[in-house]
Amino acid sequence: MAAGPKLVVLMVAEQFRPDYLDRYRASFSAGGFNRLWKGGAVFRRCRYEYLATFPASGAAVLATGAYPEHNGIVAEHWYDRRLRRVVSAVEDPEQALVGSDRPSRPAASPRNLVGTTLADQWRLATGGRSRAVSISLRDQTAALLAGFRPAGCYWLDGAGRFVTSTYYAQALPEWVTAFHKTHPALRLRGQVWKALGALDSAPPLRRIDGEGAGGLRDFFLNYLASPLAIEEQFQFARQAVIGEQLGQGPAGDLLTLSLSSLYLLGLEAGADSPLMRDMVARLDRHVEEFLKFLDDRLGAGNYWVAFTATQGVMELPETVEAEGIRGGRVAGENVAAAVNARLSEAFGPDSYVEKYLFPSLYLRREAARKVAGKERTPAAELARLAGEAALAVTGVAGYFAPRGGASFASPESAALLARSAYPERSGDLLIAYQPYYSERYGDGRGVSPGSFYSYDAQVPLILYGPAFRAGVFDGPASPADLAPTLAAALEIPPPSSATGRPLVEALKAAAETRP
Repeated sequence: MAAGPKLVVLMVAEQFRPDYLDRYRASFSAGGFNRLWKGGAVFRRCRYEYLATFPASGAAVLATGAYPEHNGIVAEHWYDRRLRRVVSAVEDPEQALVGSDRPSRPAASPRNLVGTTLADQWRLATGGRSRAVSISLRDQTAALLAGFRPAGCYWLDGAGRFVTSTYYAQALPEWVTAFHKTHPALRLRGQVWKALGALDSAPPLRRIDGEGAGGLRDFFLNYLASPLAIEEQFQFARQAVIGEQLGQGPAGDLLTLSLSSLYLLGLEAGADSPLMRDMVARLDRHVEEFLKFLDDRLGAGNYWVAFTATQGVMELPETVEAEGIRGGRVAGENVAAAVNARLSEAFGPDSYVEKYLFPSLYLRREAARKVAGKERTPAAELARLAGEAALAVTGVAGYFAPRGGASFASPESAALLARSAYPERSGDLLIAYQPYYSERYGDGRGVSPGSFYSYDAQVPLILYGPAFRAGVFDGPASPADLAPTLAAALEIPPPSSATGRPLVEALKAAAETRP
């Protein structure tokens, strides 16, 4: 068996399609993705087997080895019936921001996560000696990948500063404060984003600025969805390795980098745009530089790297429609109105829909109880009528009632929807859209994730380091397999609720013990 690693680096792109590794390979450097591809275990058929392909849900799957039915993270946000409002997956009213110019409550913690994570299991197995640091541009993925007792968990606030919450620390470490002094985000205002290798005279792809009424807010939105934010994140990660002395302790450590910029750009531009192509190429260069940094600091062969994604992204509906393929955007208010109209027709005028937050539709329980008592209509029948009404909306493909059992979906699709549900967080109905239809939001442009189709569900998975066999594996794999696989390689128990399998075909130790 290979010696245990000094450091495990989990790089998670919040949106990265596996076809990017093939389509853009000619633009990659020798030491970035090509280094991982040639020297690592590459799983070409890695796919999320559920509906909830959102960054927060994907991060929870990667951390726990389990789907939302077990880990509880059903989406980025869900409707809290007790509070009667939408809440974030990591919202904790007991916590406040630390390090922000505008500290506020609630702030992030992992308390909504059910079960342990890989970071937790490694810490338990080493008596607390293994340490974890999680870095993201967004609090959700940072907190869900960090586990319950990390050495540090950091994300960006609205002013471009890396912050944490009182759940993790009462003050920022000195190395974080020092980073802010030399890396103020506003120094980048007005910078231009040019294609990698473009001539000085070439026009920019985008100017990272905010003008007019949007001002600083627009600047930060453009900044977060740009390579500038990725560069800052990798610089912060290098300082974290140095400041926290990761890889220098008595047990191996874990560093997770959740790369949010690809997701934020994908929401706007879809899968295939010059911006996305250049973003992937620039990410490759940052991966190369970071691996060189780890080589120099820890020594090549003394660390492992896993690269994957929380989900993919679809092309813009306009792109596919130009090729004769049906696509579009579904307005959530139209789904809610259709359900309310159908139930009012069947049982009398009332407000039956409390909230529709894709993919969950929450029926108002007072109205449902009234129907059950007066009309003697069971919950399953009410859900069926609501689901049939939703199906009348263009773009809706099927529905599933987690509690009522009603379903209009194939057995395979129903299983994917069921895997996305968790009591009191999911709605009375989970609704799936047709291929190349996504939720309409904002100004009606862009796309959103949250489907079980290949463009959202398929992601890359590469395991790199002395513990893994280099090669391309074409057997099926799931992101839920990552935590059990790393646990097996580390010879520690898997996370408590893990349902994924160790990918033993990629483990050198498993190959060496075969007869």
